[in-house]
Amino acid sequence: MSLRAPSGTRPRCRPAAERLSDSRQSAAAESVDGVPVPVVHCVEPKALHLLQRLHSPSEGVAVGGTQMRATRTRTSSMPAWATGAAAAILGAVLAVPSAAVAEEAATTQAKEPAVISLGDSFISGEAGRWQGNGNTIRGSRYGTDLAAYACNASETFCFYDPTRVYGSSYANGCNRSTGAEIHHLNAVRVDGQTFEIAERNRINIACSGATTDNVLHTPFKGERPQIEQLADHAAAKDVKLIVVSIGGNDIGFSDVIADCVKGFSLPRYAGWHCSKTLGPQMPARIEAMSGKVKAVLEAVRGTMGDAGYQDSDYRLVLQTYPSPIPRGADNRYPESSYARLDTGGCPFYNDDSDWARDTLIPALAEAHEQTAASVDGVEFLDLQEALDGHEVCAKGVQQSAGGNTLVNPLPEAESEWARFIVSGLSQGQLQESMHPNFYGQRQMGECLNTMSGTATPSFTCPGPE
Repeated sequence: MSLRAPSGTRPRCRPAAERLSDSRQSAAAESVDGVPVPVVHCVEPKALHLLQRLHSPSEGVAVGGTQMRATRTRTSSMPAWATGAAAAILGAVLAVPSAAVAEEAATTQAKEPAVISLGDSFISGEAGRWQGNGNTIRGSRYGTDLAAYACNASETFCFYDPTRVYGSSYANGCNRSTGAEIHHLNAVRVDGQTFEIAERNRINIACSGATTDNVLHTPFKGERPQIEQLADHAAAKDVKLIVVSIGGNDIGFSDVIADCVKGFSLPRYAGWHCSKTLGPQMPARIEAMSGKVKAVLEAVRGTMGDAGYQDSDYRLVLQTYPSPIPRGADNRYPESSYARLDTGGCPFYNDDSDWARDTLIPALAEAHEQTAASVDGVEFLDLQEALDGHEVCAKGVQQSAGGNTLVNPLPEAESEWARFIVSGLSQGQLQESMHPNFYGQRQMGECLNTMSGTATPSFTCPGPE
């Protein structure tokens, strides 16, 4: 027998209280003038909206957190009574539509506030293994090697496990350290409200060696582009701050350091000064870099927008680079002495040091500041002076020495806050050279924490007190 209702006759809608008390009636039928009429559930407004979306060719409906998309192959509209019948079927899946909506809202509210760092080695935490520098291959390296463990009493013999500092990222060389800048961020102030950030929600997706292309498009060291990783975290967390350090590898910063070192260290490069050979190329490189960094910032905005965020829901910060070396006059080793190479791990001529400290680093900072200003709402963190007075070979600080151990380390105030240049054969990795170490990263993290705890859109790290 057909259950089609006579023309002008609508199915009887059972009230919510009635249908909840006797769910078995949902499939029953009554009769009007001897013709069976289906008994259907009343359709609440929110459920009706979901139904209309379900039968839209271009929209989907979320069921249990999963996006379902329906398509239709004909354009005829669904009869009103059939809409009610579909509501009954949907009701069996969703239980009560309003409950599903409430559950979805509760899930959104339950997202924990989080902060995220992305970019290159200066924010991933490269060199975070080291608290100061100690010129020895033995044991805890005079108390500087945080990867050392199971040492003997004098710490002249130890085992080493870099994953104690870099975790699983040590395997692919991203070197995200436990003391990286983002892990020092305790709270973020957004739109007049302060959000406390738990340690588990301080997320580091930066990778040592990354370029802007590795953020935007190209997988790197076995990982997806960082912008894709950001999208995942944006969906899972309530992101309140994103801080970006990028661009140094786009201009070939590591090549600059290598050329400076070759000029000082190798006889065949005698007379080679990187400030002269590479200095003229830097303005064009920095200009090209700026456009790429802007593309990263715009991609972050777009990714967050796609995840449902408004720009005012979170803060986006672009930071610049600190200088790991002092000016020539502030180097405690004479330029004429190979102690800069053999002992200090800072093999640079004075003029090259001055160029890097007073020309290259400021030029990068100026370019980053202008780029930040070109993207609406992006903030700027200036870290040029973050390591001032604690650079490698700087006067007023020193390396750790005999008598210093992990139990009794050289005090932070007396230590160098950047990693000296090593061969990678005696201790640690070559790629750690010329990066802020554990102390330097803590200083940068404190600057970021100070900025994030206030409403200021631009902050200059004053350097050590």
